[in-house]
Amino acid sequence: MQHQPKGDCLWGTIRVCVNIASDVYTVSAADQNGMEREGIMVRKSAAGDILSEKAIKMGQEDGPWLCYGEETRDIPLYEILQRRMAECKKAEAVIMKQMEEIRRDGRLSLADYFGECEEPKETPDGGLSGVRRVRNGIYLVQDCRGLKFAVQEAVADYFLSPMAAGYGVRKEEYLYYDIDGGCAVALNELSNVFEEAEALICSRESLYATLNRYFAGYTALYNLCMPETERIPESDADIPAFRFLAL
Repeated sequence: MQHQPKGDCLWGTIRVCVNIASDVYTVSAADQNGMEREGIMVRKSAAGDILSEKAIKMGQEDGPWLCYGEETRDIPLYEILQRRMAECKKAEAVIMKQMEEIRRDGRLSLADYFGECEEPKETPDGGLSGVRRVRNGIYLVQDCRGLKFAVQEAVADYFLSPMAAGYGVRKEEYLYYDIDGGCAVALNELSNVFEEAEALICSRESLYATLNRYFAGYTALYNLCMPETERIPESDADIPAFRFLAL
């Protein structure tokens, strides 16, 4: 790249230079004795848009660059990751808002757009010994390891957040969730859209207890994206988890 650091830097002659973010590079340089050292270099003119004032002060100036050696390079990396996390949360919030608009406007006919979904045939753990249809594209299935919650990928694309979809294990056209696993995450979102999914829940208290205790990361991010009235509430320690399905 035309504007990347090259030639000599604080640590010697640059041998390797990799762009890891806009105006941020990780470099490997060799000194006069051939000793390799690594660090992070941030263009000074862009540092104010990338790093905090505190992080900027901890960098060593080298011409148009701020340099972070082996003892300080984690500082800019940490702040870059924080920024990317914030961007992910914003994207997640947009997706959740779109889901809310779908629910509010009653546009559930989107499910008809992709037609009648074919039943699941096989989970990642093997063939099926039982299939129960919840609604088009949503099933409860039995395999050699027990009961699973199955969501067809088109339904997942429209009605599940990427966060919730990530808890499923894909096999052909379905995402599969263990009943004592990510099923709570998927059911939390689908029950807000489909009456049939809501009917599977016999205890919201147990569902919330499961999410708070075993899916704390999901719960925290979900609550950041949702309006206060629709957040997952804290749960009583005495409420049993994984007792939320009406089977």
